[in-house]
Amino acid sequence: MPVAAGIDASTAFERQLRTLCLNEFPCGQGSWRTSNDKSLPASRFHVTLKDYGSSNEQEETLEELISSPFSPYSVDYSWSSEAKQLRDLAVKSPWLINKEFILGHFKSLRIVDKNVSKVDDGLLRLSNLEELTLSVNKLKTVDTCNVPSSLKVLELVANHISDLEPLCNKPPPTLHHLGLGLNRISALHDYITGTYWPSLLSLDLSHNDLCDLVEVVQTLATLPKLRNLVLVGNPLALIPGYRGFIIDSLRSLSILDDLGISADEKHHFKGLARKLEFILDEAKVTVKIGMVTGVPMPPELQATEEQPEFPIITRTYYVEYMFLEDFKARACSAQQRDASLALTEKENVDTEKEDVQAPEIVVGKQEGITSDQVDGPVPEGTFFTQTDESPSKLQPPPSTTNGTDHSQSPPPPLKLVQYRTEGLQWAEEGLEFAWEHELVIDDLPALKEFFKRGMLIAVKEDKVLSVPAEEGDEKASEAGKKAGGQKSAKTGKDSKSEKADKPKEKPGGGKKKKKEPEIELIHSPPEVTVLGMYTVDLGSFVDGDYSLEETCTCQGGALDAGEEEEEDKKDDSLDSKKDKKKKKEGGDNAKAKKGKDSKDKDKDKGKKTGKPDKKDSKMKRPESQLSDEDDRQAPPPPLNVHIQVELHHWLTARDSIPKPPVVKQPEDDGKSEAGTQG
Repeated sequence: MPVAAGIDASTAFERQLRTLCLNEFPCGQGSWRTSNDKSLPASRFHVTLKDYGSSNEQEETLEELISSPFSPYSVDYSWSSEAKQLRDLAVKSPWLINKEFILGHFKSLRIVDKNVSKVDDGLLRLSNLEELTLSVNKLKTVDTCNVPSSLKVLELVANHISDLEPLCNKPPPTLHHLGLGLNRISALHDYITGTYWPSLLSLDLSHNDLCDLVEVVQTLATLPKLRNLVLVGNPLALIPGYRGFIIDSLRSLSILDDLGISADEKHHFKGLARKLEFILDEAKVTVKIGMVTGVPMPPELQATEEQPEFPIITRTYYVEYMFLEDFKARACSAQQRDASLALTEKENVDTEKEDVQAPEIVVGKQEGITSDQVDGPVPEGTFFTQTDESPSKLQPPPSTTNGTDHSQSPPPPLKLVQYRTEGLQWAEEGLEFAWEHELVIDDLPALKEFFKRGMLIAVKEDKVLSVPAEEGDEKASEAGKKAGGQKSAKTGKDSKSEKADKPKEKPGGGKKKKKEPEIELIHSPPEVTVLGMYTVDLGSFVDGDYSLEETCTCQGGALDAGEEEEEDKKDDSLDSKKDKKKKKEGGDNAKAKKGKDSKDKDKDKGKKTGKPDKKDSKMKRPESQLSDEDDRQAPPPPLNVHIQVELHHWLTARDSIPKPPVVKQPEDDGKSEAGTQG
């Protein structure tokens, strides 16, 4: 496959230098300049009559051509602070411009998005270079042997750097800032230490794949002059004690993640650096789901006519969302898997395969899924996506491999689990779930990737039909042939004998009503309908935010499909009305002929029947038009879900002490039991 080859850094610099046109008009020593500019510099301000119409240009005219932004000879100077100054010299003193002067003139150089794949030794010719920016290129490694030793700022943001070893071959001794953000660095090892970077004041490691907070902080603690540190966007920044642990460990820091460190923060987090046992590589996320509005009224509640007693329709509504598997739930499922394997060793080989597949499904039940979803045999793939069941889920995350390139290998698929709230009945004012679920995620790279993709939520409806047992159904069907639907439903509830159907006694009917709760009902499998979906953007958590509150407008479900059908029906009704008008216009002649015959037979009847028809037709037309306008002006309310997502973070060192779980467990168990019973 043809791959676009990159270029060297020195080649990119030469291309940018050519854009200045130092030897072309209006710069340089060409025929367009006056001959006495160098010998008589004072004469450049003289303008005589012989100068008009000559082919030579005055120096002030040439300066205006390169300085005016509207001039066709203006060029881009953003790649260096000295570019404009160098071009001015090419107009004022072109005899000074030579190769050595140009290479020694530059102190700053920006080579951004120029497809640079290698830093060659051509940059060593820039002897006075202090700032070098090579961002948004294709660099995988940077050998500092090819970098001028006079550098003070080195920006390597948005490249493919994963190996830091070549960067420490011969680092500039006076380097003050090193920018390595938006790369693929998974570990620092011993490369970013005071041994190689003794003068480093600012370090940017944002948006990489660093996961081990303790190891990274211990490595950075060897930098004696470090004052500014940026680590936001790394998986380790999702840990609750991320900011407090860094502030207390690196006491000389002044700025962390572009936020100044106050004296209060240093006081609040004092002593946290010594509590290494509480600094775990895991994150805690809380998902809260509040009010859901816009759920349409069930059809059985809208019906005005009496409905048959059976089947009984039960509708429950809930919110379902996708998230990573909880660390605690996975640990419980592992224990259950071990226990099930121990039991299956004593049973037949056929039962082993069924028991081995079961533990992964139990995870969803432990994470707040009610019994309505788990009763009976659960089909494969109910709680996991298709990508989750693939063998690729066992692959390690990209951050676990040190010093390797991930540019060609895509990230492994995320193992997502479906969590859901408890089911609620329909209410006119809305559904108040008051759902709160805390998740502990130990796969930090996967959590970062999940935040980038967003969280999918869906509002769903479960419809369950309940009918009596088989005997009751047979009797109800036989009685339904003889009597009405309501009476057949009542006799179906009795299930004693056929003789009880013949006598119609009121007290007997009362006794039957009392026995209604004792009837055994058969429940159909729930018919799941997706009312709407929405993807919550969680990218702000990767950028350093800790909370998100949003009212989501769900779309793409059964409600949108129903609205489209209604619009189609309206269009069809409008077409039918037009056809009726045409038929009426065409039928006027026929009515006129019939009118003559009707006058001969009964003049009075013809007058009475003719007049109200015209009035009724006039009255009906505006009513139909008003009904159409009312339908268009009053669309159904949007399906809104109020959701909150919080990423736990410590505000003081006291927050690091884990709270006793004895207080929370009974409350959580009580809620889960209440949800399963409902």
